[in-house]
Amino acid sequence: MNLNSIHPVIQHDQHGDSIRKYFSHTFYSNHTKFSLQNNLMISAFFSNKLAVNYEHVLEKIPQLKAYSHRKLKAYVRGLDSYAGAFTVPIFDSTGIIVTVNGINAQNANKYQFRVLENNKKVVLPWTTPKLFADAYIMTKIADSTKVDDVTAYLGQFKGDYGKALTFEVRKIDNPDSIAISLSAYWAKWRPRVVGVFTFSQLPEFLSIFKEQWKDPRLNPERVDWSKNTTFLKLKKDFRSNENNLIFYLDDIIKSKNIIEYNLVKGTDSTGWTANDFDFNLVWLKNLSPGKYELLIRYSVQRIHVCKYTFTIHPAWYQTLWAKIGLCVLGLLAIGFIILLRRSGQQAEKLKAQDTLKQVVQTELKSIRSQFNPHFVFNALSSIQGLITKNDSENASRYLIEFSNLMRESLKATNNEFVSISSEVKILENYLNLEKLRFGFNYQIEIGIQIDTNAIEIPSLFLQPLVENAVKHGISSLQEHGMLSVSFDKIDNDMSIQVRDNGQGFDQNNKSGGFGLQLTKERIKLLNQTLNGQHIEFSINRIQNETQVTIYFKNWLI
Repeated sequence: MNLNSIHPVIQHDQHGDSIRKYFSHTFYSNHTKFSLQNNLMISAFFSNKLAVNYEHVLEKIPQLKAYSHRKLKAYVRGLDSYAGAFTVPIFDSTGIIVTVNGINAQNANKYQFRVLENNKKVVLPWTTPKLFADAYIMTKIADSTKVDDVTAYLGQFKGDYGKALTFEVRKIDNPDSIAISLSAYWAKWRPRVVGVFTFSQLPEFLSIFKEQWKDPRLNPERVDWSKNTTFLKLKKDFRSNENNLIFYLDDIIKSKNIIEYNLVKGTDSTGWTANDFDFNLVWLKNLSPGKYELLIRYSVQRIHVCKYTFTIHPAWYQTLWAKIGLCVLGLLAIGFIILLRRSGQQAEKLKAQDTLKQVVQTELKSIRSQFNPHFVFNALSSIQGLITKNDSENASRYLIEFSNLMRESLKATNNEFVSISSEVKILENYLNLEKLRFGFNYQIEIGIQIDTNAIEIPSLFLQPLVENAVKHGISSLQEHGMLSVSFDKIDNDMSIQVRDNGQGFDQNNKSGGFGLQLTKERIKLLNQTLNGQHIEFSINRIQNETQVTIYFKNWLI
């Protein structure tokens, strides 16, 4: 409870607009004529977001009858609140704010109030009112000649669910008589579905909606709308086309944040979701067939959950057997169409593959034919260099070696693949030529598991790589230059490495690597024609050596 400060809405609201926005108001007096003296009026303010049918609250919450304060047959009740003569139900943690008209700062020392729990336990002993606020309802109680524009503010009180607090006021000079009293009961409450409507039943829904919210003064018989059996039906089974459902609740809701729901279907759950409407209904749309459990709770009491189970039955074409039958028919139809078209498509595919292979082979021959003029150009440049140096003896030896190399390379050019032994022979002829000019050293190592006569590789494949290593790597090192070519078997694969101890080169520099660019293009085209085999190419700089690796995948199967 808070007895030391006035709630800011009560304290600062001069016109009642904010009070009506956030609170409902209930009042009670022992006399119906508030102008008479010695008849105090006690008022209560509490949250207006959730309420029970004001006319029939005693039927819905029978515990309220245990704390009635009605002394006269006649009592006053507001249209949108409970009768103060009976216990006020409280549903949330806001609690209740209590004020008393007829007590002001001038006469407060004549009155005391106390708070009882369940009419037995004293939770606040007799206390003199100390706080005062602007009166929400003007009366003439303290002084019949003046309007009471000030009311005694007793405090804001909160209780445990299932218990009641009673607020009693007495005059000090008459301590055995209670001048006025009012009770509040903290009710454990959960939603209650009173009717379910399909989309085709919107007229019935609108009829019951109007009946609930019509002016109570037009209902002199005080008929409880929630007991209307004509419009309100708790249906559990729905057809496949009845998949938009409105679940109508019994209570008065004035904020969509009050209702939360969770729709569960098997193991799938939407999770708790705030409602879309600030009325007492939950509208579910476009539900698929299946068994559902709708869980509904009020956000002010999340531990109390309402469960409503229902089923939407599938249409015949939505049943499992219908789906299986349709799938089988669809698969048969698709299979028949595929069989009709496959022969034609296969023929077109084979024709396209054959055309592609011819184009690729033509491109490979074109690239392979470019290696000889590229090599001849470089060889003639070397001979020219020797002649310029007047080294006629080495120039003569170079021409002899050059003629042998040209003979072997011309043989290789006519074949797409050659044996490793033939490729190595071309490499040795070439390296012997370049060694005459630059004086470097080289070695070719072949693993014992490599059959050089049986295993074939693309013709003139290694010569441009070796030539590149000489030209851009070891040529400037002269006798300190070292080049090695190694062949190794790794499971079903073969690895060829070309290493040199030159200073390296920029492989992206096209101006100095014509042979390297041709090799990359050739590998790309070869990989399009190889069946189950693949060639990978990489260049790395490792421990001051340039290392070119060609990896022949599945080459030794």
